[in-house]
Amino acid sequence: MVTNSNPIPPRMYNARQSIDLCMLTLVLGREAGNQQDDAILAVACSIRNRVLRPGFWNWGNDWEGVIEAKWQYSSINGLPGDPNLMKYPNLNAEPWERCLNIAELVYNGQVMTDPTRGATHYYDKSIPPPVWVAKMIHTTDIGDFHFYRPAS
Repeated sequence: MVTNSNPIPPRMYNARQSIDLCMLTLVLGREAGNQQDDAILAVACSIRNRVLRPGFWNWGNDWEGVIEAKWQYSSINGLPGDPNLMKYPNLNAEPWERCLNIAELVYNGQVMTDPTRGATHYYDKSIPPPVWVAKMIHTTDIGDFHFYRPAS
């Protein structure tokens, strides 16, 4: 067996951080796992933008609260029958390892530039625009997603 003489030590996370990171990885894989890395990163940044505005629009005060807020991420608490609700991470299969790596970069503050330009919302181009779009400012399109931020 060949081993690396200088392996990179794994990051250490407490229980709270582990839950946050697992939830972020789960939502990224479910919502954007079929996308290229730039779109996965954009979804992660839009979630971070919500975390940085705790309590705004009643979407939670931390990573877990933001991700689990009712009617915010259909892959977490969407309508019954949504196939994304059943996807479970397998870090040995695509896209989960990529999603975990991107989640760690965003969670640990290693991504300084926000490709969404402050977006807190997005939707897939394959569906009609949600009603909330009328009160938002379009910031960019990345992958299959349109990104928006609040007007104020």
